[in-house]
Amino acid sequence: KAQLAELGLQPEDWGGKTIMAPVSAQRGAGIPMLLEVILLVADLENLRANPNRPAVATVIESHMDKNLGPVATVLVNTGTLKIHDAIIIGDICGRIKIMKDHANRSLQAAGPATPVSIAGLESVPHAGDIVQVVPNIEEARRKSEQIGLLRQAGSFDSAASSLENMMAAIQQGRLKTLKAVVKADTLGSLDAIKLSLSQIKKDDVSVKVIHAGVGEVNESDILLASASAGLVLAFNAPVNTHVTAVAAKSGVQIMSYSIIYKLLDDVKKILSGLLEPELKEITLGQAEVRQVFLTEKKFMIVGCKIVSGKVENKAKIRVLRDGTKIGEGIIDCKLN
Repeated sequence: KAQLAELGLQPEDWGGKTIMAPVSAQRGAGIPMLLEVILLVADLENLRANPNRPAVATVIESHMDKNLGPVATVLVNTGTLKIHDAIIIGDICGRIKIMKDHANRSLQAAGPATPVSIAGLESVPHAGDIVQVVPNIEEARRKSEQIGLLRQAGSFDSAASSLENMMAAIQQGRLKTLKAVVKADTLGSLDAIKLSLSQIKKDDVSVKVIHAGVGEVNESDILLASASAGLVLAFNAPVNTHVTAVAAKSGVQIMSYSIIYKLLDDVKKILSGLLEPELKEITLGQAEVRQVFLTEKKFMIVGCKIVSGKVENKAKIRVLRDGTKIGEGIIDCKLN
């Protein structure tokens, strides 16, 4: 509740206007109260949906199914979602071929407030993306391409401009607390970074760690930093391409380090508004190791399958196993 209050969501029992319903997914406790509160708010705010219009829905989660391909679980916000509808989800288009409810029963249509899983997409969307029904698949492809071009044009500088705005706000005295999500490779490193950050203060501007954890940077870290108008500090913590894309879309700056004093030095420069632009690491793609071959001279040749993006000769590579970096190097041979 304290963390929500910091984001402007003051609970009713603390004198605020935000209704909260405690629930437990493990025990199933609090669900009747949650449903009752939802109906109460809908009546008080006169929240209604029109089922007689093209559907708009929100992606709750998504995954790649080995039989169905990209599958998204969506919640219909308004309108009626129908089988064979042409849809766009950001820069992804498709036609609904299969639609099932929570009990895995096939549906022909789904009205407002109905959660369904749909298949027939070109790729896997992100949680939180908006589903829109369009007249036909040609219109869906055209709009998805336009959105893709707009995202590509804006994704490279959104995070950088966010950091510049942050430093400008500090210099102008409008920002007194720099909020940060910290991820590290070990608990020892994490504790050392948190302690050092708590001791940094510059002209009445301090650093507040809103979340800290061990392991790779994930989508939840990005969403938390975005909601708090903060940044992500990663110390020897890997960042995959999906998380990088989410950060670019959300305008969140991910700053990766392998030396603690460099991390602390950059934070001090941000508080002073003196951080100079640095070279930005761009992820070209990801590959999955399928087999390792040994030559007569005992050199290793690694057979890989490209799972996203592309791989270029002379590009730097980072090898991850279960999210942990186990090696790095440079590609020194041309690809066939």
